[in-house]
Amino acid sequence: MPVISHRPRRFRAILFDLDHVLLAREAAWRYAVEEAVISVTGRRIDARPLSAEYHLRPWRHALSVLVTDPAEAARCEALCTEMFRRSAMKKLLVHEGMGMALDAVRAERVEVGAVSREPHTVALRQVQSTGLDRFLAVLAATPEGEPWDVGARAEQCLAFLEIEPARAAYVGSDRYDLAEAERLGLAAVAAGWAGGEAAAGHRVLGRPAELAALAAEAKS
Repeated sequence: MPVISHRPRRFRAILFDLDHVLLAREAAWRYAVEEAVISVTGRRIDARPLSAEYHLRPWRHALSVLVTDPAEAARCEALCTEMFRRSAMKKLLVHEGMGMALDAVRAERVEVGAVSREPHTVALRQVQSTGLDRFLAVLAATPEGEPWDVGARAEQCLAFLEIEPARAAYVGSDRYDLAEAERLGLAAVAAGWAGGEAAAGHRVLGRPAELAALAAEAKS
């Protein structure tokens, strides 16, 4: 009988941008903005026309369109942050097909990790409320008060997993984050379903189902 050769996997881990790539945040974003504006100004607004362009940007960008008074806008921004971390949590979803895609990644014996701009307590509640926690081997969140640093968070994940950068991929949507992951030695992959198609120069996956093929790639 012929001997079947099983080539080793190219990647031992795939790290994801939790905030932009795993989570579908638009409904939670709209809820936080609409509730903040009505709480501060008394005006009921519909944030849906702004969500596609602004839901991954800082709160103040959308609020500058909706609220003209700077003091009121600042109060709205603080409320948006608070509501997104608390009452809007029930509006958080995961991108369609993500659960099956992550199952397929793990079936290839590839570890799954996530990095987040949020503090650990918030990021942990988000993955628990959406059921993503059952897929993750590691979650690296941003310490309270520190700026977002994708490189530091990715290195934290890899150290925990004891995996070298060359054996890991990073799936994100921000071109600067992708460039930093590549600089560290990870394979940088853009998530098209999260707007990553604009990240020129990087491999793009159009939908979560394509993650299975990424995980199954053999080591050259």
